[in-house]
Amino acid sequence: MKRIVAFAACILIVLGSVNISCGASATPEIVADTAVLISAETGEILFDKQMDKQKFPASTTKIMTALLALENLDLSENVAIDSEVAYTAGSRIYLIEGETVTGEQLLNAMLIESANDAAVALAKAISGDVETFAGLMNSRAQELGAKNTNFHNPNGMPDELHLTTAYDLAMIAREAMKNETFRKIVTTYQYTLPATDKQPERYLYNGNRLLFDERSKVQYNGGTISLKYEGATGIKTGFTSAAGSCLVCSAERDGAELIAVLFQSDPNNMFLDGIKLLDYGFENYTSVEVIAADTPAGTVTVRGGKAESVDAVMAESVSVTLPVGISPDMIRTEIELPEALDAPVAKGGKIGTVKIYEIDELIGEYDIIAVSDVAESMWMDLDTTAARAVPYLEYAAAAALLGTLLYVATWIAVKRRRVRQRRLKRRQLSECGGKVDKYDAESAKF
Repeated sequence: MKRIVAFAACILIVLGSVNISCGASATPEIVADTAVLISAETGEILFDKQMDKQKFPASTTKIMTALLALENLDLSENVAIDSEVAYTAGSRIYLIEGETVTGEQLLNAMLIESANDAAVALAKAISGDVETFAGLMNSRAQELGAKNTNFHNPNGMPDELHLTTAYDLAMIAREAMKNETFRKIVTTYQYTLPATDKQPERYLYNGNRLLFDERSKVQYNGGTISLKYEGATGIKTGFTSAAGSCLVCSAERDGAELIAVLFQSDPNNMFLDGIKLLDYGFENYTSVEVIAADTPAGTVTVRGGKAESVDAVMAESVSVTLPVGISPDMIRTEIELPEALDAPVAKGGKIGTVKIYEIDELIGEYDIIAVSDVAESMWMDLDTTAARAVPYLEYAAAAALLGTLLYVATWIAVKRRRVRQRRLKRRQLSECGGKVDKYDAESAKF
């Protein structure tokens, strides 16, 4: 049975709140057919325009490919380019059959220059072929919360079977942005691909104008602004005639980070759509830290341990995103811990859960961990050994009892046989009048 303990309202005294902005703005009107805006920290949805409608994602697909490369490859190792990679269509860096590049170089080429051939090279390095890699993409996407995604290639080339949604790609991008190597690459404007044994060095440039473009101007909110966005942290653009203009963008301000995904916009409005969504999020929502990492969460009894109990703490900081003007008092937390644990207990191991509610709506669950190791006690070891020995002792006792019974039965049988033989001899002597030869007399003795 679990113990449920509600945090007192006074815990909010120690909560840190970060006001993203004190202003508020109306829901933005965007050109993109589908879109979503989320909090990168909590995953909460702040804006939704048909976010579950399936779309062609074009090169924003490469976010998923990059995540799998970071999770499955040693990026320092060389990758040999084969003929399939060399003849990849679309945007590419023109890799040549027999050329050798590192996984890191391919990753930069794919994310910065949007190189389709680099994406295929990474897919084959990971899974051996594109088809197998697509299966890996789909299984990992589902693990990250994707609900309506079917990847069919690693680069987003037009394919009727290659579909995802704004929401699903936001979940994938959120996970990718937790990786520092990924974050560094998607904020890089220019990258130099070193010379290889077949080609000289190449200069690659990022197409995400929110990162750098101070020259291009757009009309916005009654004025003129540049496309470079304050605090932009990535992520990836995409375009095909079937998909239209696609953008996954992110920005960070005052410790709060937002991620926007837009599908089927157009070249003249794609970046402005992204700006509108990010501004809307920063102006209308507040990031609130509910519980800090290592906050004490209680104490749990440990059975059979060298210590009688173990302290429990939060595994990580927990934050929520609230509309501006909403009091943090609307947030409540519940801790669920077991009555007792059996030794051994590992430091850092999950031993409970904290649930975060906005009024009565559950908005997240997070791990509570043990603050220290608790080993089994010596007596526990002895008890365990004895418990394990009990079945064998029972078998030995049963065998001994059976042996004893067999011995007694044999002894009784022998004694009865001897008694019968004596009686038989006496009868023979009586019938012969007591006269027997020496041999018979002797044979009658025992």
